[in-house]
Amino acid sequence: MKILTTIALIATVLSGCSSAPAIRVSDTEGVDSVSAIGMSCTKPFALTQDCSRWSGPTKKISVGGQEVKVAGNEEGTITVLFGENNSKATQTTNLGFDLLKRELITKGFNIVKVTPIESAGLMFGYAIETTEPNYQLWDEFSIK
Repeated sequence: MKILTTIALIATVLSGCSSAPAIRVSDTEGVDSVSAIGMSCTKPFALTQDCSRWSGPTKKISVGGQEVKVAGNEEGTITVLFGENNSKATQTTNLGFDLLKRELITKGFNIVKVTPIESAGLMFGYAIETTEPNYQLWDEFSIK
């Protein structure tokens, strides 16, 4: 009987976690999110630079001491940022976004849209779209 109670408790906790929305940055207000599970390199952003069909963004960068992974579309106008894939995903992803946004604004880029990428109540990443190509900027922050 203890096992059934434990399983029921775990199921309740997990279902509660999966239905809670992820905490987003304010730049995404009114923007529908993309499911991290349903996303691929080809949809919805057509990522042709530094994207793995198995793990998503692959280019590791460090901005302000925060490590994230990025991928870009062919034109370089969309950067998809993924934070850590662990219990601190939301916190590290949101910090990573804030740091990337600061770099983009400092360099004179105009951000036109920020799309949240989330699943199971965790913020996995953001797609940041600018009017001009921005993706090459991340080369100077690349780490191995």
